[in-house]
Amino acid sequence: MKLHFSWEESAGTISPSVSSSVVNKDGVSPLACLLTDDGGQVFLDTVPWLDEGVERIRSVKDSKINFSDWSRDAWGAELTKDQVKIYSLYDEDYFELLNVDSFERALLAWLNFIQLKPEVGVIQEVEI
Repeated sequence: MKLHFSWEESAGTISPSVSSSVVNKDGVSPLACLLTDDGGQVFLDTVPWLDEGVERIRSVKDSKINFSDWSRDAWGAELTKDQVKIYSLYDEDYFELLNVDSFERALLAWLNFIQLKPEVGVIQEVEI
């Protein structure tokens, strides 16, 4: 799976965006939706939430806990040692499954990307 991170300008504001090479039958990537679910905050204000997600992943991978749920306003992730279920908080049948290592790579790459200097037109490709 490839993720493409970019910066987009809308109404005078620059914000990060992500698209995935893997989408569901509706053309939607739950992973991309989860990463960009900012809870209505400025993207840099989401860094503590993303850091919390990384910590929860590591706790599950290190067997400190067996399960963790990490969610925002519209999207969530059920974390286990083997897989991550990314799901809509509004429709429990709307989800995507990833292995935990791929999800961790995606989350770390996104976290690093949003902390870069925003530049419209810059696209970063990440293989997870």
